[in-house]
Amino acid sequence: MFTSSISAVNASSLQIAAAAGNVANTTTPGYVSQRVDLATTFGGGVQAAGLTETGDPDIAEDFVTFIEAGAAFKLNLKALKVQSEMLGYVLDLMA
Repeated sequence: MFTSSISAVNASSLQIAAAAGNVANTTTPGYVSQRVDLATTFGGGVQAAGLTETGDPDIAEDFVTFIEAGAAFKLNLKALKVQSEMLGYVLDLMA
């Protein structure tokens, strides 16, 4: 369970970084916008499958990515915290 949340946090971080690069380079001549492609893993997690060049930067699309990836990041951090607390309770019961 921990690994799926950790992989999602890492994937969200990559999405945020790619969107930030797109926004930062919006006015850079010749810059080609990038998007992080995600794929599910065998254990139920997610991983970055690669980068796709999407053409000219689209600030609106990048802000949507910020919102979605930021929400996923926060959600999975909360899931990690809950998992950690639950594990602590189980270990306390076993002691």
